[in-house]
Amino acid sequence: MRDLRPFIRKKELVDLTIHLVQIATENPPGNEKTAAQFLRSLLSRMGFKIKTVLSPRGRWNIIAERRWGKGGRTLIFNGHLDVVPAGDPSQWKYPPFEGKLSKGRIYGRGASDMKSGIVSFIHALATIERSKIRLHRGAVILHLVSDEESHGHQGMGFLTQKVGIQGDAALVGEPTDLQPVIAQKGALWLRISTFGKSAHASRPHLGVNAVEKMTKLIERLNSILLEKEHPLLGKPTLSIGTIQGGTKINIVPDRCEIEVDRRILPGEKKEAVLGEMKAILDSLRPQDPLFQYRMEEIDFAEPSEVDPEEEIVRIGVEAIQEVMGKKPLLRAFSGFTDSRFYVNHYHIPTLILGPGGVDQAHTTNESVEVEALLQAAHIYGLIVMNYLLNKDET
Repeated sequence: MRDLRPFIRKKELVDLTIHLVQIATENPPGNEKTAAQFLRSLLSRMGFKIKTVLSPRGRWNIIAERRWGKGGRTLIFNGHLDVVPAGDPSQWKYPPFEGKLSKGRIYGRGASDMKSGIVSFIHALATIERSKIRLHRGAVILHLVSDEESHGHQGMGFLTQKVGIQGDAALVGEPTDLQPVIAQKGALWLRISTFGKSAHASRPHLGVNAVEKMTKLIERLNSILLEKEHPLLGKPTLSIGTIQGGTKINIVPDRCEIEVDRRILPGEKKEAVLGEMKAILDSLRPQDPLFQYRMEEIDFAEPSEVDPEEEIVRIGVEAIQEVMGKKPLLRAFSGFTDSRFYVNHYHIPTLILGPGGVDQAHTTNESVEVEALLQAAHIYGLIVMNYLLNKDET
């Protein structure tokens, strides 16, 4: 395999990352259009055939395909264009959409999650082109999508429903510190309400306090023993994220509401988890005949897992080892990514791998190391070549 390092252009890579960070794509509201148009033009100049897919809410998704020769395998790269809101700009060291380069790091919202991954992959393809290495057959498809930060309903979820996804393997460029991730938890979000009867606070015995009912429920939820365990992900988790109840201090509250985040392991089924939650809620009724509740599903993201023996995993590990000088350990995400759509809906083996760290994602002063961009471009380039080329063609 020829060495790609002489063909990586540091300034080009840095400048493109800064430019993409400077395009504010906060979700909400979901303004990915400008970034999508910019990348559509760039990829078109690189010889890609571009298809623009707008979601029902007008969110922009780009499918870009580059094919070499006839036949061969297809490698998909997925990157999301949206970023979480930057929050209060005064809390940032540099303005969140300035794309400031300082002491070997690029600062800005989305620098780590995950515009650096998108840029590094595109630069990897340009690097292969400059190297004159011939890709005789096969294809690369980029899915540059919206709305990942809100479960992907207008992005990869929409493409999964409306566009036929075909590929032999996929890469998702989420920030993993350039370590290979093969499993991720799913998430079931629930809204649970308890009900009571309002009364004047000076005569609480005439009412039924929904907040007090909820405190019993929260105590029961916090006592659940989640015993299942995954070798990489550990145990599932349950977290109560919000609580609202009552209308005024001198009124016995007739309603209280919590929102619950239940993280799900590969192998767990949503229906089973919902059944467990319902059983917990129903168990309170024999102790309290006045206990009334309603449980609603807010959203759901499936867990996913890829066999560590899959070829894309092996090739990714080998590329990381060649660039970083050390064989990496396989890892997992406690959160969820768009990889679940490829794995669960199309049975496409998918490796999550990208520059930047999870510890930087969604944080004030989010940043990414320039060195990580260079390493990512090199690693991605090796993966593309090793996956699309046979050994006798390298």
